[in-house]
Amino acid sequence: MKTKPNFSTSKLTKAIALAMSAAAAFTVLPAFSAEDAEATTADENKVIDKDDFPIEAIQVIGRLRSSASAAMEERRELPTVADLMGSEQIGRTGDSDAAAALRRVTGLTLKDGKFIYVRGLGERYSSTSLNGAVVPSPDPTRNVVPLDMFPASIIESLSVQKAASADMPAAFGGGHVDIRTKSIPSDFMFKMSVGTEHNSNDSNDSYTYKGGSDDKWGKDDGTRAMPKSITNTIKAYGGLSPIDIFTGSKGKLTFQQAQSLNRSLALDMNRNMAIDTRDTPTPVNANIAVGDKWEVGEESVFGLIGAVAYKRKSENYTKREVELDGDANNVQVENQKDIKGTDSVVQVSGMFNMGFELNDDHKVETFTTYLRDTSDDVSIGIEETIDTIGEPNALQVNDIEYEERTLISNQIRGEHYLTDWWDIEAKWMYSDSRSRRYAPNELSYTYNVIEQNDGTFTNAVLNTQDAPKYVYSNLEDDSKNYGWDVTLPLEFGNNVVKIRGGYQYYERVRDSDATRLGLEVGLAPTAPNGSILSERFDKIFSDGNIDNNRLKLELRDASTDTEDYVATEKNDAYFGSVDIDFDDVWRVYAGIRYEDFRRVTLPLTPEGRISDENGRYDILDYIIKDDGIYPSLSVTWKDSDITQWRMGVSKTVVRPDLREVSPVRFQDPVTGFDFFGNPELESSDIVNFDLRWEWYSEEGNSFSVGGFYKDLEAPIEPIQRISEAGRQLKFYNAESGLIYGIETEFLHDLEFLGGIGEHFFVAGNLTLSDSEIEILPNGEIDPTNKKRRMTGHSEWVANLQLSFDSPDDDHSATLVYNIFGERIAYGGRGGLDDVYEQPFSSLDFTYSYTPSEFWSVKFKAKNILGSETEYDQQGKQVYAKDPGTGLSLQVSYTY
Repeated sequence: MKTKPNFSTSKLTKAIALAMSAAAAFTVLPAFSAEDAEATTADENKVIDKDDFPIEAIQVIGRLRSSASAAMEERRELPTVADLMGSEQIGRTGDSDAAAALRRVTGLTLKDGKFIYVRGLGERYSSTSLNGAVVPSPDPTRNVVPLDMFPASIIESLSVQKAASADMPAAFGGGHVDIRTKSIPSDFMFKMSVGTEHNSNDSNDSYTYKGGSDDKWGKDDGTRAMPKSITNTIKAYGGLSPIDIFTGSKGKLTFQQAQSLNRSLALDMNRNMAIDTRDTPTPVNANIAVGDKWEVGEESVFGLIGAVAYKRKSENYTKREVELDGDANNVQVENQKDIKGTDSVVQVSGMFNMGFELNDDHKVETFTTYLRDTSDDVSIGIEETIDTIGEPNALQVNDIEYEERTLISNQIRGEHYLTDWWDIEAKWMYSDSRSRRYAPNELSYTYNVIEQNDGTFTNAVLNTQDAPKYVYSNLEDDSKNYGWDVTLPLEFGNNVVKIRGGYQYYERVRDSDATRLGLEVGLAPTAPNGSILSERFDKIFSDGNIDNNRLKLELRDASTDTEDYVATEKNDAYFGSVDIDFDDVWRVYAGIRYEDFRRVTLPLTPEGRISDENGRYDILDYIIKDDGIYPSLSVTWKDSDITQWRMGVSKTVVRPDLREVSPVRFQDPVTGFDFFGNPELESSDIVNFDLRWEWYSEEGNSFSVGGFYKDLEAPIEPIQRISEAGRQLKFYNAESGLIYGIETEFLHDLEFLGGIGEHFFVAGNLTLSDSEIEILPNGEIDPTNKKRRMTGHSEWVANLQLSFDSPDDDHSATLVYNIFGERIAYGGRGGLDDVYEQPFSSLDFTYSYTPSEFWSVKFKAKNILGSETEYDQQGKQVYAKDPGTGLSLQVSYTY
């Protein structure tokens, strides 16, 4: 059993423990932190009021610039380094989901339109919670939830905490994102909006196919599912090939009967999968929200809010994938593929929240969130290998990738102020979440084609050497998350202190399985009836061709590596903290957290047995026990009424994800690269330092500048393996790593320009940083650069926003620019340099018009510069994707 040593004897732990002891001894009476509603023995000092229920809402009054100022003010009162973004700010930039909105936050960049990089650290170094509860990810290739699943219409605010605190999970590297859904309104509210959009790529025909459901609601009707007859055959005979069936029947079937049974299984599969074209359908999106609250008796209040959002669109794209070989002095193209495709997306989300406030001292809230994101990606690529580049012969690769990602979260939490018990504040919560990635019908098949002089490809013949492959996969995660904490607020003169302690529990159970099947065709293209192979896919594999055995078809298990696994993890956490405010000048937060983390990940063979990778691993290699102590310290000095300094130091940990420690293969959905897990991975301890100076003016302007430093022990990196079979990456611990940098942020009006300038304001942020890791070669990897920057790290990130509000508040406009510096996508090997993702210049424009009290119109232009995602290696482009320029229009009615 792997056991990670405690951190209890480190100098950092001792220093913070001493700080906590000194703080407690210096001040006998504790008080409260500004991160919570103020509560003292005097009722008039309480911020909680039933007319403001619930507290989580960021109120916006007057000009839209005040929404940014309100978020700044909330950030100012937090005990740790953090950034916030309210719903009005999100609406101001026109971002449609949480992922797009978060890239506006200082030091954050967006990866693949789904994942957030905090301070140049990959998505593994960020964590996500929903209304304070940890939720599982429906994406098996990532540890964090894809943030594009959260539509902006259900978001109340986004909080990014960059410095650790005792009440946060210790698995904290770059930052923690908390997504807060809409709160109960103070009065009746109703909002409805409908919209559409257009992309510059939409002028091209979209790819589609007939096999499957209508997909208007993004839900498979069962057509794509793996036939039960295949599952039953495997259970009955131990396999599905003719030889497996013949052997497993123990003489009950002849070999010819086994062949016939094998062919009949193919008849049950979805073969209506020929790719067609159609006019790109018009995108549509709509959402509706309604809420209200009612007084119950003299003191009690009950409220609820519900919202539903729907989006359907087809996104055309082009991309190129290139694989290089050789070294820096002899670079050659091993393989290249030019792809055109269509990703048809359907997103359905729902939210239903309720709250009951017994009186000013007791309230209970429930949050129910449902998210479903369906992607039906159809593409045709022309692939050339080192042997065919420059020749007319090529391969036409047809890919269909259908997946449904769902997340269901139910949460209840309570907040109680015990005024008769020293004003103790007690909180509790319970959350039950389920996520799923269901990909029932991924298919790939290839034709041999010949390029003509006009650039078209003809003479298509099915490639029988690369059999059509079906992949059926399913991943399910169930998680529970509950906890409680108690806070004792006391005061002594002008000094106040808040003592807090609590317990948190989290458990997750995962079941992941994948089945790969191949349609092996024995008919050679040169055979007398070889013209069959020149037909469309559905014609080639027609019922008649299979029944009459014209194809000499054989259905085979095409799995080459273990892909199934089951896993469970549990984490018990205990924490305590002291938050001291010395005369509203100095504020000291000191906390300590203990976590007892256990995990078991068991890879399974197709027969359901535990895999030992041919004796390489023992059962104990799949068990991890990792317990440790994680201290944190934050000091704030308010040197004036408008300026303050922050300092923070903490120890955290980054643990490998479930799929990363299981020796199974999985494919990255963006790059198509094969990844392999590694049971020998260890957790990575991180020591964090933060320093920031902040300025807040009475007019709502603000400016901050700060620095950060992180020392990482054995950081986890994806590294390219020494392999002859294309790009394969595996996870390894580097020897060491560090990252450091400075970041600055500002918000200011332009009233000093006079005239119309008073109706404009600017906001922006800039992060400059550097990182270094050291990787040593072994029998599986041969990195070209033993020392390099961390994967996913950008040396600089910049955001700039220019906004306008008309005097009558009827018109508003925002121009937003975002760019990041090049970052390593994955390390090079064998003498080839690392692969760098190139800067992406994003320029977006949003205009809103409110002609009446109830109606508003919003227009947005996205990616105005027409930038493309591009990866370069050794001065050559190895990956590129054109997302196009998008235009959208939305009409809203609010009452």
